[in-house]
Order: sequence, then C-alpha cells, then structure tokens
Amino acid sequence: MRGISTTPIVLVLIIFGVFGAVAAYSWYYASMKAAEKAALFNAKLAEEQQKCLSAVAGPNGTVLVGGAQYSNYTGLGCYVDEDVVVVLQWTRR
Repeated sequence: MRGISTTPIVLVLIIFGVFGAVAAYSWYYASMKAAEKAALFNAKLAEEQQKCLSAVAGPNGTVLVGGAQYSNYTGLGCYVDEDVVVVLQWTRR
C-alpha cells in the first residue's frame, strides 16, 4: 500500500514561501523609498522656511529672499512680501 505523495504539498509551501518573500521585500523597498522622500521633503521645507525667515526689505517695495529680489515670495510653507512674513509650522500629534 502506498501513502499520499507529499510533493504537491511541498510545492505549494515553496510557492507560498517565495510569494511571501517577494511581498516582504516589496513592502520593505516601498517603505524605504517613502522614508527617503519624506526626509527630502522635510529638508526642502526647512530650507524654504529659513529663506523666508531671513528675508529682508529691498528697494522699491521689494523683498530680498536668498539673494534674489521679489515683489513677493511664495515658498513651500511660507509667504513673504514687504509687510508680512508668514511661515507655516506643522506638528504631528
């Protein structure tokens, strides 16, 4: 009398193992890319906010932001004109 062959069961386990490994790697890669993009966005946000905070009044109703002359300047999370400087600050709760 012969027993049940375990080959199909082993093949199914191998297929699920490979699928799980690919899914785990895909998730890991996507999360690393998202973290990289978030870090670049935060760096750009900090740079723009620093530009706005260091703006000075220029001649003829203009503002000097980062060495360039503007009538008004809108950056990422900030706005500057001759009368006002607005810098948005986000906090995570």
